[in-house]
Amino acid sequence: MQRQGPDQRSAMADGSWMAWTAVGIAGIWVAVVLISIRAPDMVSGSEQEHMQVAAFGTWLWGLVATGAFLLMMGRLRGSARRMPVWIGLSVTTVAIWLVAAILSITLPVVETGSDPTRIPVGALVAPIAAAVLTIVAGITASVFARPPTAD
Repeated sequence: MQRQGPDQRSAMADGSWMAWTAVGIAGIWVAVVLISIRAPDMVSGSEQEHMQVAAFGTWLWGLVATGAFLLMMGRLRGSARRMPVWIGLSVTTVAIWLVAAILSITLPVVETGSDPTRIPVGALVAPIAAAVLTIVAGITASVFARPPTAD
């Protein structure tokens, strides 16, 4: 049986890290595109103007989540011992954004006033919540990746 040296393990860890980073980023942006295309429009007052408010804001929150995800994944890089943590962060990020996409598309629209204005609250709130939860997941992953200190 051939033993792997430190350079081979490091190269395998870097390849895994890059693949899982790509999975996380792809998960965020697939959800952003789905929300932008499929989320209900906001319909305003008597003229019934359709505005795609989810399409405007979701891109910003996708950028925030991507930046936070890349920052946290960058902190996890280097040691193959952290592989379960970066895989967990990627899977969690994809799950968060999948739930955000489902909620943005399927939650009911709130109607207000006598000239009904329809507001897609889920499509407005879910991407913000997903970005915040992505940041929290990244912070949690960095805590799990730190070795315990000996006192």
